[in-house]
Amino acid sequence: MGNNSPSFLVKCSQTSRVWLFNCPEGCQHTLMKKQIKLHQINNIIFTNLDNRNTAGIMGLLSSLSLNCSLQQINIYGPPGTLQYLQLLRKYSQTTFRYILKIHTINYGYLNFNPSYAIQAYPSDVYKHTFEYSFTEKEKIGRFQSDKAISYKINKGPMYGYLKYQNKCIMPDGLIVSGDNFTHQHSMGLKISLLNTRRISRLHNEVISELTHVIFSSKKNM
Repeated sequence: MGNNSPSFLVKCSQTSRVWLFNCPEGCQHTLMKKQIKLHQINNIIFTNLDNRNTAGIMGLLSSLSLNCSLQQINIYGPPGTLQYLQLLRKYSQTTFRYILKIHTINYGYLNFNPSYAIQAYPSDVYKHTFEYSFTEKEKIGRFQSDKAISYKINKGPMYGYLKYQNKCIMPDGLIVSGDNFTHQHSMGLKISLLNTRRISRLHNEVISELTHVIFSSKKNM
């Protein structure tokens, strides 16, 4: 988003939850330029506590305080994130109207629910630097109601049952399978943020089916 920081935003199409990865200086300006509403952001992740990744965080948190409907902001970061933010808050004398919850990252699943999963991999244990993968669940194909009608299947709960590719027995004894009544499933969003172009064993576990790969670098990207 700015200042050569590997910063980007992910919005899960199935839950509308928004995740902001890093918050460099000028982050708010970029978000407004991209017509992204600030109140949509309730999850922020730091790959590390380098100033280029965190320079815009206090400004963003202060702006979010102007949103009266916001209840909680989740910030995920390496060990030391809580102390770092406490110092920034004390220095800037900033108060928040919402709950600010800090999650310390170590390794493994950062967030997991039926729609998507976020995993964290330590790439430099001494500098507390992490790499991440965001995997969205496969999307079910659109149900072909016209085809169901041709099989004399009436609208109702049966449509939903078949949409999830279940099998059922019709009154005349015919066995129908749901996968014959739905369009092909589409792949969900799969993103990985890596700190190196060397593909390690950990990366191989998730990189083969990625739709996007973002490399972090201190050089211009």
